[in-house]
Amino acid sequence: MGEVYIVYMGKKTVEDHELVTKSHHDTLASVLGSEDLAKRAILYSYRHGFSGFAADMNPGHAKALSKMPGVVSVFRSKKMKLHTTHSWDFLGLDVMKPKGILQESGFGVDVIVGVVDSGVWPEAESFNDKSMPPVPTRWKGICQIGENFTASNCNRKLIGARYFDQSVDPSVEDYRSPRDKNSHGTHTSSTAVGRLVYGASDDEFGSGIARGGAPMARLAMYKLYEESSSFEADIISAIDYAIHDGVDILSISAGVDNTYDYNTDGIAIGAFHAVQNGILVVASGGNSGPYPSTITNTAPWILSVGASTIDRGFYAKIVLPDNATSCQATPSQHRTGSEVGLHGIASGEDGYCTEARLNGTTLRGKYVLCLASSAELPVDLDAIEKAGATGIIITDTFGLISITGNLSLPIFVVPSACGVQLLGHRSHEKSSTIYIHPPETVTGIGPAPTVATFSSRGPNPISPDILKPDIIAPGVDIIAAIPPKSHSSSSAKSFGAMSGTSMSCPHVSGVAALLKSLHPDWSPSAIKSAIMTTAWNMDNTRDIITDSFTLSYSNPFGYGAGHINPTKAADPGLVYVTTPQDYALFCCSLGSICKIEHSKCSSQTLAATELNYPSITISNLVGAKTVKRVVTNVGTPYSSYRAIVEEPHSVKVTVKPDILHFNSSGTKLSYEITFEAAKIVRSVGHYAFGSITWSDGVHYVQSPISVQVNDFIRA
Repeated sequence: MGEVYIVYMGKKTVEDHELVTKSHHDTLASVLGSEDLAKRAILYSYRHGFSGFAADMNPGHAKALSKMPGVVSVFRSKKMKLHTTHSWDFLGLDVMKPKGILQESGFGVDVIVGVVDSGVWPEAESFNDKSMPPVPTRWKGICQIGENFTASNCNRKLIGARYFDQSVDPSVEDYRSPRDKNSHGTHTSSTAVGRLVYGASDDEFGSGIARGGAPMARLAMYKLYEESSSFEADIISAIDYAIHDGVDILSISAGVDNTYDYNTDGIAIGAFHAVQNGILVVASGGNSGPYPSTITNTAPWILSVGASTIDRGFYAKIVLPDNATSCQATPSQHRTGSEVGLHGIASGEDGYCTEARLNGTTLRGKYVLCLASSAELPVDLDAIEKAGATGIIITDTFGLISITGNLSLPIFVVPSACGVQLLGHRSHEKSSTIYIHPPETVTGIGPAPTVATFSSRGPNPISPDILKPDIIAPGVDIIAAIPPKSHSSSSAKSFGAMSGTSMSCPHVSGVAALLKSLHPDWSPSAIKSAIMTTAWNMDNTRDIITDSFTLSYSNPFGYGAGHINPTKAADPGLVYVTTPQDYALFCCSLGSICKIEHSKCSSQTLAATELNYPSITISNLVGAKTVKRVVTNVGTPYSSYRAIVEEPHSVKVTVKPDILHFNSSGTKLSYEITFEAAKIVRSVGHYAFGSITWSDGVHYVQSPISVQVNDFIRA
């Protein structure tokens, strides 16, 4: 057995699906030697939204295929990572209000949201179909049966489900069906489109009404297996089927790290063809922050989402033996509901809890203190639980810890200074009793939102003149539906808190579904523009959004255009429309790193700075640079918009014209914006940030500006 390679062949040349698959067999047979061998080697035939296939082959076969006519690119299938009671209230979506985007959009009625994730727990109350109308007749998907999953598990809410397991080893313990085992997919799906569930909480914390952004939208699940040896091939097939089935919005909480071109990025390839078919693709930006240029899913046709905090937290007070000193702990996973008195704390050598440093330490019946001093969590949680510990306290030196898994132990995360104090009380003496008070849910905290430490940052590593992330949304301690702890349980009200850009992504997908319901004629780029140009860049203390890691002001490489603002997005005034043809011309400007369509690029190209994008980034300003943008009026027919410019430091900005007069809805007007390095530049080689806002006095259409000056200009 060789390796799984993806052979991408661009746009389909025929519509007959069987003929497309036959052409794939013929193409592969030409290098393997027979059609029979080709049929056995092919895992997936991509034949709905585009043409290509995934097959088991050796590097020699892959090289031969890459030279064949009609083949755009050939690359190995890479491993990918799968990257709510209060969060929707924080975003201003109140189900109790008589008016608002929720009510005006019919709560997203009949918009179909496809979720590419780890599956779904269909019995969850979030997916009930009470009072929902019949399934839209345009839907062409299926409810694929499998292990513990029948056609009856689908309903008028969960209207379709598929799973992709062609390369999953038989030893992997997961359902061979769309049913979710690890909670991720159920959580993201219910965040995007879950029905209203009263009294939802995570172990009685964060109690409230759990709901998705678009409670009346339909759900289609496309299940992936993180353990699959051909995860990327699986996800391309999922996107291909989503195009065929007829989804309106595609939500993908997964990505590949360290991708440096679009030719070998399976999500970018699939998403391009989804956008060609009128589908908005929303994807998580990754959890590799706070380091620069770690953002994933960077193609301009993808709406890339970073993570933010909200104004709610779960906190427990830890009181040290002197009764005068205390520190605040954040409970993670299972939470203790009563006060705990600790007579001494155990820890590994020097406070670290790797397997080697825990060796020989008695843990049974004790809380274990673990110092985490790097971005990688050097804590063997499973070993601690198996050793009989009763709880774990972990220090968070860099603000980078995210607890995952399904341990039965209470886990608390404390600041590093508190951890050092606790380390001094590793004793069995009664006088050294440490008390952990019951955790409480606290709302209204600030500043919020902030950019989550783990959220991947820009600048864009593939195309630095395209700002990424595009937007941030709630992604820390988000409560949503999960499978019950016992999978044999009939409980329909099981909820849990998770963090990550995986949680941010479905918030944006839910808002996109509302906008699609409210404005069914809007293109994917119009919806994306509305979300970006109406975003907040201020927090609840009326200050600029800060960075959770540095505790200083963040910038567009952290928050993109800002924090999503659903109410304003419903009525943006103006939008920046970008077509699939624009994206194809943009690819042509990049040369060899972007050959999405199998067609020779003509002399016409579209540079990244000229793409009609809702943000403006110039990564290499030498002297002066002029870019053009076109805005479409989707607001008041007769209106005039005036430009308001916040200049980046050391950059002079000129806008022509600086007033736009519209006389009808749908009118398109263009403007040019010129950037020129100031007479004396003090920040060569560093980015400066600003914005341009078009306002008619009611609407404020704001685009972030990021400029890096790379020369000295002196008077």
